[in-house]
Amino acid sequence: MLRGTVLLLIGVMALGVSASAYKNPLPVESEGIGAGIADPGLLRWMGKYYLYATKVKEDPGMRCWESDDLVNWKYQGLCIGDDPVFADGHGWSPGPFYYNGKFYLYVCGIDQKHRVFESDKPTGPFVCVNKDLIDVNSLDAVPLLDDDGQLYLFYAGWEGVGIQYRKTSSPIKGDGRNQTLPACQFSADSDGNFWTEGPDLWKRNGVYYLTYCGNNWIKDSYQVRVAKGRSIADLKPQKSDKLIMQLTGEWVATGCNWSIRGPNLKSLWHVYHCRKSGGHVRRMCLDRLYFDKSGDLRCDGPTWTQQPNPEPPQCCESFLRSDIGPNWQIKSGEWKIGGEDRLVGCSGEIAWKCPVGANFVAEFNVKLQKSGGKARYGIAIDAECGRADIVVDAASKSIELRSNGSPIAKGSLPQRFDLAAWHTIIIQQHNGRMQVRFDEMNKIDARIDLGSSKFSLIADDCEAAFGWCGFSNYEKGEQSL
Repeated sequence: MLRGTVLLLIGVMALGVSASAYKNPLPVESEGIGAGIADPGLLRWMGKYYLYATKVKEDPGMRCWESDDLVNWKYQGLCIGDDPVFADGHGWSPGPFYYNGKFYLYVCGIDQKHRVFESDKPTGPFVCVNKDLIDVNSLDAVPLLDDDGQLYLFYAGWEGVGIQYRKTSSPIKGDGRNQTLPACQFSADSDGNFWTEGPDLWKRNGVYYLTYCGNNWIKDSYQVRVAKGRSIADLKPQKSDKLIMQLTGEWVATGCNWSIRGPNLKSLWHVYHCRKSGGHVRRMCLDRLYFDKSGDLRCDGPTWTQQPNPEPPQCCESFLRSDIGPNWQIKSGEWKIGGEDRLVGCSGEIAWKCPVGANFVAEFNVKLQKSGGKARYGIAIDAECGRADIVVDAASKSIELRSNGSPIAKGSLPQRFDLAAWHTIIIQQHNGRMQVRFDEMNKIDARIDLGSSKFSLIADDCEAAFGWCGFSNYEKGEQSL
Protein backbone atom coordinates (compact mmCIF):
# COMPACT_ATOMS: atom_id res chain seq x y z
CA MET A 1 0.00 0.00 0.00
CA LEU A 2 2.79 2.45 0.91
CA ARG A 3 4.70 1.61 -2.29
CA GLY A 4 1.55 2.25 -4.36
CA THR A 5 1.00 5.61 -2.64
CA VAL A 6 4.60 6.68 -3.30
CA LEU A 7 4.32 5.67 -6.97
CA LEU A 8 1.06 7.61 -7.28
CA LEU A 9 2.65 10.75 -5.85
CA ILE A 10 5.66 10.39 -8.14
CA GLY A 11 3.31 10.04 -11.10
CA VAL A 12 1.38 13.18 -10.14
CA MET A 13 4.62 15.15 -9.70
CA ALA A 14 5.87 13.92 -13.07
CA LEU A 15 2.78 15.38 -14.71
CA GLY A 16 3.61 18.75 -13.18
CA VAL A 17 0.39 18.98 -11.17
CA SER A 18 0.32 18.64 -7.39
CA ALA A 19 -2.30 16.52 -5.62
CA SER A 20 -3.98 19.73 -4.37
CA ALA A 21 -3.96 21.54 -7.72
CA TYR A 22 -5.51 21.14 -11.14
CA LYS A 23 -4.68 22.30 -14.64
CA ASN A 24 -7.04 23.04 -17.53
CA PRO A 25 -8.32 21.21 -19.44
CA LEU A 26 -9.30 18.67 -16.81
CA PRO A 27 -8.72 14.98 -17.50
CA VAL A 28 -12.08 13.22 -17.19
CA GLU A 29 -12.52 9.45 -17.08
CA SER A 30 -14.08 8.05 -20.28
CA GLU A 31 -14.16 11.47 -21.94
CA GLY A 32 -12.73 10.35 -25.28
CA ILE A 33 -16.02 9.41 -26.90
CA GLY A 34 -17.83 11.36 -29.62
CA ALA A 35 -17.57 15.09 -28.95
CA GLY A 36 -15.69 14.65 -25.65
CA ILE A 37 -17.01 16.76 -22.75
CA ALA A 38 -19.05 19.13 -24.89
CA ASP A 39 -21.59 21.56 -23.38
CA PRO A 40 -21.06 20.46 -19.75
CA GLY A 41 -24.08 20.68 -17.46
CA LEU A 42 -23.61 20.36 -13.68
CA LEU A 43 -25.77 19.54 -10.67
CA ARG A 44 -24.83 19.78 -6.99
CA TRP A 45 -26.64 17.21 -4.85
CA MET A 46 -25.98 15.99 -1.29
CA GLY A 47 -22.41 17.30 -1.25
CA LYS A 48 -21.50 15.76 -4.60
CA TYR A 49 -21.45 16.99 -8.19
CA TYR A 50 -22.90 15.38 -11.28
CA LEU A 51 -21.69 16.15 -14.79
CA TYR A 52 -23.57 15.56 -18.04
CA ALA A 53 -22.28 16.11 -21.59
CA THR A 54 -23.61 16.34 -25.13
CA LYS A 55 -24.42 13.13 -26.99
CA VAL A 56 -23.60 12.97 -30.71
CA LYS A 57 -24.60 10.31 -33.20
CA GLU A 58 -21.70 7.94 -32.50
CA ASP A 59 -22.27 7.96 -28.71
CA PRO A 60 -24.22 4.98 -27.27
CA GLY A 61 -26.14 7.31 -24.96
CA MET A 62 -25.83 10.33 -22.68
CA ARG A 63 -23.05 10.03 -20.12
CA CYS A 64 -22.85 11.01 -16.44
CA TRP A 65 -19.96 11.52 -13.99
CA GLU A 66 -19.75 12.09 -10.22
CA SER A 67 -17.25 14.16 -8.20
CA ASP A 68 -16.63 15.35 -4.65
CA ASP A 69 -14.45 18.31 -5.62
CA LEU A 70 -15.21 19.44 -9.23
CA VAL A 71 -11.75 18.21 -10.29
CA ASN A 72 -11.71 14.41 -10.01
CA TRP A 73 -14.57 12.79 -11.90
CA LYS A 74 -15.70 9.16 -11.80
CA TYR A 75 -17.66 7.84 -14.76
CA GLN A 76 -21.15 6.60 -13.77
CA GLY A 77 -22.18 5.18 -17.12
CA LEU A 78 -25.09 6.14 -19.35
CA CYS A 79 -27.87 8.12 -17.68
CA ILE A 80 -29.92 7.94 -20.90
CA GLY A 81 -29.53 5.18 -23.47
CA ASP A 82 -29.73 5.68 -27.22
CA ASP A 83 -33.34 6.85 -26.87
CA PRO A 84 -35.32 7.03 -30.13
CA VAL A 85 -36.56 10.53 -29.20
CA PHE A 86 -33.05 11.86 -29.94
CA ALA A 87 -33.29 13.37 -33.43
CA ASP A 88 -30.76 11.62 -35.68
CA GLY A 89 -29.02 10.33 -32.53
CA HIS A 90 -28.11 13.79 -31.20
CA GLY A 91 -28.80 15.08 -27.67
CA TRP A 92 -27.14 18.44 -27.03
CA SER A 93 -26.37 20.60 -24.03
CA PRO A 94 -28.03 18.63 -21.18
CA GLY A 95 -29.28 20.99 -18.46
CA PRO A 96 -29.74 19.21 -15.09
CA PHE A 97 -32.25 20.35 -12.48
CA TYR A 98 -33.57 18.98 -9.18
CA TYR A 99 -37.13 19.91 -8.31
CA ASN A 100 -39.45 18.61 -5.60
CA GLY A 101 -38.13 15.05 -5.43
CA LYS A 102 -37.26 14.49 -9.10
CA PHE A 103 -34.20 15.03 -11.27
CA TYR A 104 -34.62 16.49 -14.74
CA LEU A 105 -32.46 16.81 -17.85
CA TYR A 106 -33.35 19.35 -20.53
CA VAL A 107 -31.91 18.25 -23.88
CA CYS A 108 -32.04 19.86 -27.32
CA GLY A 109 -31.09 18.55 -30.74
CA ILE A 110 -30.62 18.98 -34.43
CA ASP A 111 -34.39 19.30 -35.01
CA GLN A 112 -34.49 22.59 -33.00
CA LYS A 113 -36.72 21.02 -30.29
CA HIS A 114 -36.33 20.33 -26.57
CA ARG A 115 -37.05 17.15 -24.64
CA VAL A 116 -37.21 16.84 -20.86
CA PHE A 117 -36.19 13.62 -19.10
CA GLU A 118 -37.02 12.62 -15.50
CA SER A 119 -35.37 10.32 -12.93
CA ASP A 120 -35.42 9.45 -9.24
CA LYS A 121 -31.60 9.61 -9.09
CA PRO A 122 -29.01 12.04 -10.47
CA THR A 123 -27.27 9.18 -12.28
CA GLY A 124 -30.49 8.02 -13.96
CA PRO A 125 -31.89 6.20 -15.70
CA PHE A 126 -33.74 9.22 -17.11
CA VAL A 127 -36.99 8.70 -19.03
CA CYS A 128 -38.45 11.16 -21.53
CA VAL A 129 -41.60 12.77 -20.07
CA ASN A 130 -42.10 15.48 -22.71
CA LYS A 131 -40.62 15.18 -26.19
CA ASP A 132 -42.05 18.55 -27.27
CA LEU A 133 -41.15 20.79 -24.31
CA ILE A 134 -40.30 23.62 -26.71
CA ASP A 135 -41.10 22.40 -30.18
CA VAL A 136 -39.58 25.03 -32.46
CA ASN A 137 -36.40 27.13 -32.86
CA SER A 138 -34.86 26.41 -29.44
CA LEU A 139 -31.45 25.49 -28.10
CA ASP A 140 -29.64 25.01 -24.75
CA ALA A 141 -32.53 25.31 -22.26
CA VAL A 142 -31.82 25.79 -18.55
CA PRO A 143 -34.42 26.22 -15.77
CA LEU A 144 -34.53 28.86 -13.04
CA LEU A 145 -36.55 28.62 -9.82
CA ASP A 146 -36.96 32.24 -8.76
CA ASP A 147 -37.33 33.49 -5.19
CA ASP A 148 -41.13 33.67 -5.48
CA GLY A 149 -41.37 30.04 -6.62
CA GLN A 150 -41.95 30.91 -10.27
CA LEU A 151 -40.27 28.55 -12.73
CA TYR A 152 -38.60 29.88 -15.87
CA LEU A 153 -36.91 28.33 -18.86
CA PHE A 154 -34.06 30.22 -20.53
CA TYR A 155 -32.88 29.09 -23.93
CA ALA A 156 -31.33 30.24 -27.18
CA GLY A 157 -32.81 30.34 -30.65
CA TRP A 158 -31.46 29.31 -34.01
CA GLU A 159 -30.45 31.79 -36.72
CA GLY A 160 -29.35 34.61 -34.44
CA VAL A 161 -32.55 34.93 -32.40
CA GLY A 162 -30.51 35.28 -29.20
CA ILE A 163 -31.45 34.50 -25.59
CA GLN A 164 -35.12 33.89 -24.85
CA TYR A 165 -37.16 32.88 -21.81
CA ARG A 166 -40.65 31.95 -20.69
CA LYS A 167 -42.52 31.23 -17.47
CA THR A 168 -43.59 27.63 -16.97
CA SER A 169 -46.17 26.00 -14.71
CA SER A 170 -44.08 22.89 -14.01
CA PRO A 171 -40.61 21.52 -14.80
CA ILE A 172 -42.02 19.31 -17.56
CA LYS A 173 -44.03 21.99 -19.36
CA GLY A 174 -42.96 24.82 -21.65
CA ASP A 175 -46.35 26.50 -21.57
CA GLY A 176 -45.47 30.18 -21.04
CA ARG A 177 -45.25 33.00 -23.56
CA ASN A 178 -41.93 33.27 -25.38
CA GLN A 179 -40.01 36.47 -24.56
CA THR A 180 -36.64 37.73 -25.82
CA LEU A 181 -33.65 39.53 -24.33
CA PRO A 182 -32.43 41.55 -27.34
CA ALA A 183 -29.60 43.16 -25.36
CA CYS A 184 -28.12 39.72 -24.63
CA GLN A 185 -26.79 39.06 -28.10
CA PHE A 186 -23.44 39.84 -29.71
CA SER A 187 -21.17 39.26 -32.69
CA ALA A 188 -17.61 38.30 -31.78
CA ASP A 189 -16.31 38.72 -35.34
CA SER A 190 -16.88 41.18 -38.16
CA ASP A 191 -18.92 38.71 -40.20
CA GLY A 192 -22.27 39.82 -38.78
CA ASN A 193 -22.95 36.48 -37.09
CA PHE A 194 -25.07 37.17 -34.00
CA TRP A 195 -25.68 33.52 -33.09
CA THR A 196 -25.84 33.53 -29.25
CA GLU A 197 -26.43 30.43 -27.12
CA GLY A 198 -25.66 28.59 -23.88
CA PRO A 199 -27.52 30.69 -21.26
CA ASP A 200 -26.94 30.09 -17.55
CA LEU A 201 -28.18 32.08 -14.55
CA TRP A 202 -27.10 32.88 -11.02
CA LYS A 203 -28.85 35.20 -8.55
CA ARG A 204 -27.07 37.11 -5.78
CA ASN A 205 -28.47 39.81 -3.48
CA GLY A 206 -31.43 40.43 -5.76
CA VAL A 207 -29.36 40.72 -8.94
CA TYR A 208 -29.69 38.26 -11.84
CA TYR A 209 -26.49 37.28 -13.66
CA LEU A 210 -26.88 35.74 -17.10
CA THR A 211 -23.92 34.19 -18.88
CA TYR A 212 -24.19 33.34 -22.56
CA CYS A 213 -21.92 32.29 -25.44
CA GLY A 214 -21.24 33.11 -29.07
CA ASN A 215 -20.98 32.90 -31.86
CA ASN A 216 -20.16 29.38 -32.99
CA TRP A 217 -18.26 26.67 -31.13
CA ILE A 218 -16.33 25.78 -34.30
CA LYS A 219 -14.76 29.27 -34.32
CA ASP A 220 -11.68 30.00 -32.21
CA SER A 221 -13.38 33.24 -31.08
CA TYR A 222 -16.18 31.35 -29.25
CA GLN A 223 -16.49 33.05 -25.84
CA VAL A 224 -18.61 33.70 -22.74
CA ARG A 225 -20.15 37.05 -21.89
CA VAL A 226 -22.29 38.20 -18.97
CA ALA A 227 -25.32 40.43 -18.39
CA LYS A 228 -26.92 41.51 -15.13
CA GLY A 229 -30.11 43.20 -13.97
CA ARG A 230 -32.46 43.74 -11.05
CA SER A 231 -35.16 41.96 -13.02
CA ILE A 232 -35.10 39.41 -15.82
CA ALA A 233 -36.50 41.88 -18.34
CA ASP A 234 -33.79 44.38 -17.35
CA LEU A 235 -30.86 42.05 -18.09
CA LYS A 236 -28.18 43.94 -20.03
CA PRO A 237 -24.45 43.37 -20.62
CA GLN A 238 -22.41 44.51 -17.63
CA LYS A 239 -19.77 47.21 -18.15
CA SER A 240 -17.03 44.72 -18.98
CA ASP A 241 -19.04 41.82 -20.35
CA LYS A 242 -16.31 39.50 -21.63
CA LEU A 243 -16.05 36.76 -19.00
CA ILE A 244 -14.06 33.96 -20.68
CA MET A 245 -12.24 34.31 -24.00
CA GLN A 246 -9.21 32.58 -25.58
CA LEU A 247 -8.58 33.47 -29.23
CA THR A 248 -5.09 32.04 -29.76
CA GLY A 249 -2.85 29.31 -28.37
CA GLU A 250 -3.16 25.56 -27.99
CA TRP A 251 -6.66 25.69 -26.47
CA VAL A 252 -9.33 28.01 -27.85
CA ALA A 253 -13.12 28.38 -28.26
CA THR A 254 -13.90 28.62 -24.53
CA GLY A 255 -17.64 28.54 -23.93
CA CYS A 256 -20.90 26.73 -23.21
CA ASN A 257 -20.62 27.42 -19.51
CA TRP A 258 -22.22 26.47 -16.19
CA SER A 259 -21.91 28.30 -12.83
CA ILE A 260 -22.08 26.30 -9.62
CA ARG A 261 -21.52 26.66 -5.87
CA GLY A 262 -18.16 25.22 -4.79
CA PRO A 263 -17.53 22.39 -2.31
CA ASN A 264 -16.79 24.86 0.51
CA LEU A 265 -20.22 26.47 -0.18
CA LYS A 266 -18.77 30.01 -0.24
CA SER A 267 -17.13 30.01 -3.69
CA LEU A 268 -18.62 30.15 -7.18
CA TRP A 269 -17.08 28.19 -10.04
CA HIS A 270 -17.32 28.37 -13.80
CA VAL A 271 -17.29 25.14 -15.81
CA TYR A 272 -16.95 25.37 -19.59
CA HIS A 273 -15.46 23.56 -22.55
CA CYS A 274 -12.53 24.28 -24.86
CA ARG A 275 -10.97 22.57 -27.86
CA LYS A 276 -7.72 22.57 -29.75
CA SER A 277 -7.55 25.00 -32.65
CA GLY A 278 -8.81 23.14 -35.70
CA GLY A 279 -10.21 20.27 -33.62
CA HIS A 280 -13.76 19.26 -32.73
CA VAL A 281 -13.35 17.19 -29.53
CA ARG A 282 -14.08 19.37 -26.53
CA ARG A 283 -12.48 19.23 -23.09
CA MET A 284 -13.73 20.52 -19.75
CA CYS A 285 -12.25 23.53 -17.93
CA LEU A 286 -12.79 24.98 -14.46
CA ASP A 287 -12.13 28.49 -13.13
CA ARG A 288 -13.27 30.47 -10.13
CA LEU A 289 -15.76 33.32 -10.40
CA TYR A 290 -15.97 36.34 -8.13
CA PHE A 291 -17.78 39.67 -7.84
CA ASP A 292 -15.93 42.99 -7.99
CA LYS A 293 -16.72 46.06 -5.89
CA SER A 294 -19.32 47.24 -8.38
CA GLY A 295 -21.10 43.88 -8.25
CA ASP A 296 -19.97 42.76 -11.71
CA LEU A 297 -19.25 39.07 -12.21
CA ARG A 298 -15.57 38.38 -12.98
CA CYS A 299 -13.26 35.49 -13.83
CA ASP A 300 -9.46 35.58 -14.04
CA GLY A 301 -9.55 32.98 -16.77
CA PRO A 302 -9.23 30.99 -18.80
CA THR A 303 -6.25 29.60 -16.91
CA TRP A 304 -3.78 27.14 -18.41
CA THR A 305 -1.41 26.85 -15.44
CA GLN A 306 -1.72 25.05 -12.09
CA GLN A 307 -4.60 26.35 -9.97
CA PRO A 308 -5.51 25.47 -6.37
CA ASN A 309 -8.23 22.84 -6.11
CA PRO A 310 -11.63 24.03 -4.88
CA GLU A 311 -11.54 23.90 -1.10
CA PRO A 312 -13.66 21.34 0.77
CA PRO A 313 -16.14 22.42 3.45
CA GLN A 314 -14.65 23.10 6.85
CA CYS A 315 -16.87 20.43 8.37
CA CYS A 316 -19.44 18.08 6.85
CA GLU A 317 -21.47 14.93 7.53
CA SER A 318 -22.93 12.46 5.04
CA PHE A 319 -24.29 9.89 7.55
CA LEU A 320 -23.03 6.97 5.46
CA ARG A 321 -22.69 4.76 8.53
CA SER A 322 -24.72 2.71 10.97
CA ASP A 323 -24.44 4.83 14.14
CA ILE A 324 -24.89 8.51 15.01
CA GLY A 325 -21.17 9.05 15.55
CA PRO A 326 -19.06 11.05 18.03
CA ASN A 327 -19.78 14.51 16.56
CA TRP A 328 -23.42 14.49 17.66
CA GLN A 329 -25.06 14.79 21.08
CA ILE A 330 -28.73 13.96 21.60
CA LYS A 331 -30.45 16.68 23.62
CA SER A 332 -34.01 15.30 23.43
CA GLY A 333 -36.21 12.90 21.48
CA GLU A 334 -35.12 9.85 19.51
CA TRP A 335 -32.35 9.99 16.88
CA LYS A 336 -30.93 7.25 14.66
CA ILE A 337 -29.30 6.59 11.31
CA GLY A 338 -31.95 5.62 8.77
CA GLY A 339 -31.10 3.87 5.54
CA GLU A 340 -27.39 4.47 6.23
CA ASP A 341 -27.49 7.86 4.52
CA ARG A 342 -29.58 10.10 6.76
CA LEU A 343 -30.00 11.13 10.37
CA VAL A 344 -33.60 10.71 11.49
CA GLY A 345 -35.07 12.54 14.45
CA CYS A 346 -38.42 12.15 16.17
CA SER A 347 -39.74 15.02 18.32
CA GLY A 348 -36.42 16.22 19.65
CA GLU A 349 -33.12 18.00 19.11
CA ILE A 350 -29.55 16.87 18.46
CA ALA A 351 -26.43 19.07 18.69
CA TRP A 352 -23.57 19.09 16.19
CA LYS A 353 -20.37 19.47 18.19
CA CYS A 354 -18.34 21.23 15.46
CA PRO A 355 -17.85 24.93 16.41
CA VAL A 356 -18.99 27.56 13.90
CA GLY A 357 -17.61 31.09 13.48
CA ALA A 358 -19.55 34.34 13.56
CA ASN A 359 -19.62 34.47 9.74
CA PHE A 360 -20.40 31.26 7.87
CA VAL A 361 -22.34 29.54 5.13
CA ALA A 362 -23.98 26.16 5.79
CA GLU A 363 -26.04 23.65 3.83
CA PHE A 364 -28.61 21.21 5.25
CA ASN A 365 -30.70 18.71 3.29
CA VAL A 366 -34.03 17.95 4.95
CA LYS A 367 -37.27 16.04 4.43
CA LEU A 368 -40.42 15.38 6.46
CA GLN A 369 -41.05 11.66 7.03
CA LYS A 370 -43.98 11.61 9.48
CA SER A 371 -46.03 14.60 10.50
CA GLY A 372 -48.09 15.53 13.52
CA GLY A 373 -50.56 18.39 13.53
CA LYS A 374 -47.92 21.02 14.32
CA ALA A 375 -44.86 19.63 12.54
CA ARG A 376 -41.83 21.94 12.54
CA TYR A 377 -38.28 20.93 11.68
CA GLY A 378 -35.01 22.57 10.76
CA ILE A 379 -31.85 24.01 12.26
CA ALA A 380 -31.03 25.81 15.50
CA ILE A 381 -27.98 28.03 16.01
CA ASP A 382 -26.85 28.23 19.63
CA ALA A 383 -24.56 31.26 19.80
CA GLU A 384 -22.78 33.57 22.20
CA CYS A 385 -25.54 36.15 21.78
CA GLY A 386 -28.51 33.82 22.08
CA ARG A 387 -30.28 31.34 19.85
CA ALA A 388 -31.71 31.44 16.35
CA ASP A 389 -34.08 28.82 14.93
CA ILE A 390 -34.63 28.33 11.19
CA VAL A 391 -37.59 25.97 10.89
CA VAL A 392 -39.99 24.72 8.24
CA ASP A 393 -43.64 24.87 9.33
CA ALA A 394 -45.41 22.02 7.54
CA ALA A 395 -48.95 23.28 8.13
CA SER A 396 -48.38 26.74 6.63
CA LYS A 397 -45.66 25.63 4.16
CA SER A 398 -43.31 28.36 5.27
CA ILE A 399 -39.80 28.79 6.63
CA GLU A 400 -39.30 31.02 9.65
CA LEU A 401 -36.41 32.67 11.49
CA ARG A 402 -36.82 33.08 15.24
CA SER A 403 -34.40 34.76 17.63
CA ASN A 404 -34.62 33.65 21.27
CA GLY A 405 -38.16 32.46 20.58
CA SER A 406 -39.39 35.66 18.90
CA PRO A 407 -40.27 35.72 15.19
CA ILE A 408 -37.89 37.78 13.05
CA ALA A 409 -38.72 36.88 9.44
CA LYS A 410 -40.80 34.41 7.47
CA GLY A 411 -40.89 33.21 3.88
CA SER A 412 -43.65 31.26 2.15
CA LEU A 413 -42.87 28.08 0.23
CA PRO A 414 -44.63 27.00 -2.98
CA GLN A 415 -47.85 25.22 -2.07
CA ARG A 416 -47.11 22.54 -4.67
CA PHE A 417 -43.91 21.57 -2.83
CA ASP A 418 -43.87 18.08 -1.34
CA LEU A 419 -42.16 18.36 2.04
CA ALA A 420 -41.70 14.57 2.05
CA ALA A 421 -39.16 15.11 -0.76
CA TRP A 422 -35.60 16.26 -0.12
CA HIS A 423 -35.08 20.02 0.00
CA THR A 424 -31.93 22.06 0.57
CA ILE A 425 -31.63 24.85 3.15
CA ILE A 426 -28.62 27.15 2.84
CA ILE A 427 -27.93 29.56 5.73
CA GLN A 428 -25.48 32.40 5.27
CA GLN A 429 -24.45 34.64 8.17
CA HIS A 430 -22.17 37.51 7.13
CA ASN A 431 -21.47 40.79 8.95
CA GLY A 432 -24.72 40.78 10.92
CA ARG A 433 -26.89 39.75 7.99
CA MET A 434 -28.58 36.35 7.72
CA GLN A 435 -29.85 34.99 4.41
CA VAL A 436 -31.75 31.72 4.19
CA ARG A 437 -32.30 29.94 0.87
CA PHE A 438 -34.68 27.07 0.32
CA ASP A 439 -33.80 25.16 -2.86
CA GLU A 440 -31.80 28.30 -3.83
CA MET A 441 -34.88 30.54 -3.43
CA ASN A 442 -33.92 33.43 -1.17
CA LYS A 443 -36.63 33.28 1.52
CA ILE A 444 -35.20 35.19 4.49
CA ASP A 445 -32.94 38.25 4.58
CA ALA A 446 -32.67 39.75 8.06
CA ARG A 447 -30.29 41.59 10.38
CA ILE A 448 -29.17 39.40 13.25
CA ASP A 449 -25.85 39.16 15.12
CA LEU A 450 -24.96 35.80 16.61
CA GLY A 451 -21.23 35.47 17.25
CA SER A 452 -19.54 32.06 17.42
CA SER A 453 -22.02 29.21 17.63
CA LYS A 454 -22.93 25.55 17.11
CA PHE A 455 -25.70 23.96 15.07
CA SER A 456 -28.48 21.68 16.26
CA LEU A 457 -31.09 19.80 14.25
CA ILE A 458 -34.74 20.06 15.26
CA ALA A 459 -37.74 17.79 14.76
CA ASP A 460 -40.84 19.03 16.59
CA ASP A 461 -44.09 17.01 16.50
CA CYS A 462 -42.76 15.05 13.55
CA GLU A 463 -40.17 12.63 12.25
CA ALA A 464 -37.69 14.46 10.03
CA ALA A 465 -34.68 13.23 8.07
CA PHE A 466 -31.44 15.12 7.56
CA GLY A 467 -29.08 14.22 4.72
CA TRP A 468 -25.69 15.68 3.83
CA CYS A 469 -24.83 18.80 5.81
CA GLY A 470 -21.74 20.97 5.91
CA PHE A 471 -20.42 24.47 6.56
CA SER A 472 -17.46 26.78 6.07
CA ASN A 473 -16.54 29.92 7.98
CA TYR A 474 -15.90 33.20 6.20
CA GLU A 475 -12.49 34.68 6.88
CA LYS A 476 -12.15 38.36 7.82
CA GLY A 477 -12.79 40.51 4.75
CA GLU A 478 -13.86 37.55 2.62
CA GLN A 479 -16.62 38.16 0.09
CA SER A 480 -19.96 36.47 0.70
CA LEU A 481 -21.78 34.51 -1.97
